[in-house]
Amino acid sequence: MNARAGAAPVIGGDRLKKYVLHKLRTELPEGPFCLLYMHSTVQSDDNNPGMSILRRVYEDLPPEYKERLQILYFLHPGLRSRLAIATLGRLFLSGGLYWKIKYVSRLEYLWGDIRKGEVEIPDFVIDHDKILEHRPLTDYGIEPDPLHLADMPAVGYSLGRYEDKWSPEDRWYSRNYM
Repeated sequence: MNARAGAAPVIGGDRLKKYVLHKLRTELPEGPFCLLYMHSTVQSDDNNPGMSILRRVYEDLPPEYKERLQILYFLHPGLRSRLAIATLGRLFLSGGLYWKIKYVSRLEYLWGDIRKGEVEIPDFVIDHDKILEHRPLTDYGIEPDPLHLADMPAVGYSLGRYEDKWSPEDRWYSRNYM
């Protein structure tokens, strides 16, 4: 497993499938359940499991688990993921899984369905959620301030302070022609 600072760790598809199946077999109580997939800080070329892995994990579930799975929460879905699942999901994902996906753009919306503290949220997911709170269009693939100019300190002067340094001719011109 390769983990970069501030990013989701890179995990292979087979390892993810083994992990999910192991957790379900060893820790799942009886009755209906949900899964939480945290898509925070995923990069398509780097650590995105993709629909094919999600499909394989779901298809390899024993039938009783598929029936008991109520919802797959998809936390912090990016625009690309939403579009891919919306356009290709019906064809590519098993019908049962496609209709169980629920997109959750922020942690605060997840707490409406899952009690806070019932699931452990990694720090990088919490940090990503804070970024999205301050830049809400980022989760739709829109970076409104890519140069982060809004983070720069404000200039401590205004144009009006220099008005008294204009020459008398400039002031006469600006009053009469502007």
